[in-house]
Amino acid sequence: MNPAYPLQLDQLRLHAGGKPDGRILIAELSLTMQAGERWVLLGPNGAGKSTLLLAVAGLLQPNAGNIRLDGRKLADWRAEELARQRAWCPQFWLDPFPVTAWETVACALLATHPEQAASAVEAQARQWLKEFDVGMLADRDVRTTSGGERQRVALATACAQGAPLLLLDEPVSHLDWSHQSLLQARLKRWSQQGGLVLTAIHDLNLAWTLATHALLLDGKGDTLHGPKEQVLQAEALSAAYGVPVHIREEDHTRWFRIELEQTT
Repeated sequence: MNPAYPLQLDQLRLHAGGKPDGRILIAELSLTMQAGERWVLLGPNGAGKSTLLLAVAGLLQPNAGNIRLDGRKLADWRAEELARQRAWCPQFWLDPFPVTAWETVACALLATHPEQAASAVEAQARQWLKEFDVGMLADRDVRTTSGGERQRVALATACAQGAPLLLLDEPVSHLDWSHQSLLQARLKRWSQQGGLVLTAIHDLNLAWTLATHALLLDGKGDTLHGPKEQVLQAEALSAAYGVPVHIREEDHTRWFRIELEQTT
């Protein structure tokens, strides 16, 4: 894997659904993400996390501003070029026809490396499934897998694409603790090898252990971004989520909890 190109957001403006009259999600955002970094995308439901990931993937046009990869606007990249530079793993999948897990992963391999022999593609696809602890499901119809199993097939597919920039939308939503740990280890290795990760996450404790940087959306147009130590602060999180967030420091890490409403 080659090192990821710098990802630049230049005076970016996003509305809900990308529509001109949609609710403003991001009023203006400028920042640069570099190879070796792991960015967590935080904010309440409907704040624009998925919309931002779609825009960075080149699947939705921003309402204003630009997104650049290696200094080039996304619109200037040919589709096959962009596929070699970024992989997008959505929050939901549609599996309308029977296909095995290894064939699902193979589609990503063939899209970016069509010159490979079929036997090599199958071997690589099966190996990526093993990386995410679903190797035993390689010949299973993906429509018969559980939510967590299908999630891991999707993550294996995204990584198999070989693109150094990973865009992940709620990748732990269906994962148990052991597979959350597995994913964290994989993403940390990914960045250490020169990759760049941008992932939407709801669990603040998981976000803290995974991230090097954070981007917090409040859903009203404002953003806060930078090293995780600066962004994951009680005041900023409480304001964005609309509930009191408390932080406890222990064993060189931070633990986050919300203050629950008292019931009678």
